[in-house]
Amino acid sequence: MSTETRPDKVRDRILKTAGELFYCEGINATGVDRISEAAGVSKRSLYQRFASKDELVVAYLVAAGAAYLDGVVPSEDDERTPRDRMLAVFSGLQNKSFETDFRGCPCINAAAELADAAHPARATAVENKLLLQGFFARQAALAGALDPHGLAQQLMMVFDGGMSYALVHDTTIPGSCHAAAQALIEAQLPR
Repeated sequence: MSTETRPDKVRDRILKTAGELFYCEGINATGVDRISEAAGVSKRSLYQRFASKDELVVAYLVAAGAAYLDGVVPSEDDERTPRDRMLAVFSGLQNKSFETDFRGCPCINAAAELADAAHPARATAVENKLLLQGFFARQAALAGALDPHGLAQQLMMVFDGGMSYALVHDTTIPGSCHAAAQALIEAQLPR
């Protein structure tokens, strides 16, 4: 006997609405009253699906973090070289910064807003960042980098720094972000 799980359209609407509000207006600035009103549901319905705002924030970061990475990270088995896959991340990031609703990385934004290092959403943000760092480390190893893990960490700093620069200066991510990543990669690869 099959126990199919039906999609919960109300849950999906709450999560989508909360995600848009958290990303555009901030997590701390967005209360459950605002979310339930914007989603067109009662607070009771919201709390039936998410036990707390913290649980909703975690669900948002899981979804938003995955979507963000899907938008900038290429497939690990495409026809490009590992070097070009790493650089594609920075091209994708720069392209993403041209979107009208660009507000940087949802995980960086959440970590900046949530001062409590023990907040469950902070762990989700870190996990998301480690996924990207793992991608960089695997590609760096495939490319023959001298220190794949060190290069991955450096590329993460360029990635996160590019987003911070764009937000602080209210601009798109400059080409110098891609150039910095390229210089770091070239310095690590065998000649």
